[in-house]
Amino acid sequence: MIGWGVLGNATIARLAVVPAIERAGNGFLAAVGSRSGARAAALAQASGATAYDNYDAVLADPAVDIVYIPLPNHLHKPWTLKALAAGKHVLVEKPFALNATEARVMAAAAEAANRVLAEAAMWRYHPRSRRIRALVQAGELGTIHSLRAAFTFLAQPGPENQRLFSAAMGGGSLWDVGTYAVGLARWILD
Repeated sequence: MIGWGVLGNATIARLAVVPAIERAGNGFLAAVGSRSGARAAALAQASGATAYDNYDAVLADPAVDIVYIPLPNHLHKPWTLKALAAGKHVLVEKPFALNATEARVMAAAAEAANRVLAEAAMWRYHPRSRRIRALVQAGELGTIHSLRAAFTFLAQPGPENQRLFSAAMGGGSLWDVGTYAVGLARWILD
């Protein structure tokens, strides 16, 4: 069984990733770290995972084989590098990095550590996305000259959505949901 550690108490972790880990049948939630011990405990409690009031403890936990990083965008690179240095495999939330230089540094660190590093790009695994890609690659839709995509949701300003509005945190609509449209288009047309 694969032991998963989660850095943070993000909504995507609570509502999608942790339930998926539990349903997969080949892994378990081993540890959760948060700046708030109470929030870590709330996420860890249902699974019987260990809760920590910091992220470093998750990386030091020997029961953790792979770390899921749903932290604000500007923290993806530093915590990915720390997790890899701790010998953990990493699934990092989108966007993978804030620029190509960061992405290259992260990929090189994963290769040097002989660990898997992947972006949590859920749309690549959706049956509809896979079908569209297959149709395009088979040429069944003809030559693709342009593509239009939209991904929207209502986000209210406030502490829980600070990452969406702060350029310093790698926020903004392009980084938050634009990655779905751009990433999917590149993947389908690749």
